[in-house]
Amino acid sequence: MRGYPKHIATKQDFINLLTTDEFRQQALRDLIRIAKVQDDKATVVVSGSEETGDLVTKEIPNPMPLWKIKGFDSKEDLIKLIELAKQIV
Repeated sequence: MRGYPKHIATKQDFINLLTTDEFRQQALRDLIRIAKVQDDKATVVVSGSEETGDLVTKEIPNPMPLWKIKGFDSKEDLIKLIELAKQIV
């Protein structure tokens, strides 16, 4: 691998980057950024349309928050990895 990756797809990718001295700080910053994302709610359209201007929306729990997309079991799992990484640094 040359340089820090443009896209980190999975939890395992983060773990691999955290074990590399060269990329540990940047991976830690990216993990913290993911933890700060407030995407626990999503908005869905219940009825209506944008064309007529009578949209009715509803907030629901987000089925795929960013931490889940990256492969973490929970937000707490993400925070545990951040805490472990801070101890290494």
